Amino acid sequence: MGLFLSEDTRSTYDIVARRYAEEIASELEGKPFDREFLDRFADAVKNRGKVVELGCGPAHVAAYLAARGVDISALDFSPGMVAEARRLFPDLEVVVGDMLALPFDDASVGGLVAFYSIIHFDDNQLETAFSEMARVLQRSGLVGLAFHIGDEVVRREQWWDMPVVIDARFLDVNLITKLLGNAGLEIVTSEERGPYAPEVEYQSRRAYIVARKTDFTSA
Repeated sequence: MGLFLSEDTRSTYDIVARRYAEEIASELEGKPFDREFLDRFADAVKNRGKVVELGCGPAHVAAYLAARGVDISALDFSPGMVAEARRLFPDLEVVVGDMLALPFDDASVGGLVAFYSIIHFDDNQLETAFSEMARVLQRSGLVGLAFHIGDEVVRREQWWDMPVVIDARFLDVNLITKLLGNAGLEIVTSEERGPYAPEVEYQSRRAYIVARKTDFTSA
């Protein structure tokens, strides 16, 4: 499936799922910029019908949006992560699924959100993921993205003392903007921030993009 996304990636998230949920599920409490971004996104999508979080992990982002009136479900390709999300948020619909072949009909959702879930894709996979997003979005539907900024690849072979194999890619904002545009997704807002304190998160610069499905996109 390419350099980044692979069965090793899925296996890694299955292995670390419980610890990941323990460490990450409450992270928004210490991230005011992220909460403000999600508050604005909630206001923009909550009257558009169904919204889906892609690559949800423990689904804390979906739960945050649900608490703000968004009709949202969540999807992750790791069964272990889906199990954790269902445990933490039993009222939230969470399913196993692939961002490169979304299990949704054409033009069936009003919004999508993907927080740090595009960081395991190579360029071809990014193109496929964005095309899938454009396919399932209704006209003028919105997608919210967050990702690490840069050009390096970080490989983990140990995570919280557990043996794993996973690559995480930092991404160039101009590349993401171009690939979104190629898929028929035009930029609405593009913002950046520096890292919070080391005890809060990994020390990287972050990008937050909202894009809209253009009227001329098929479906």
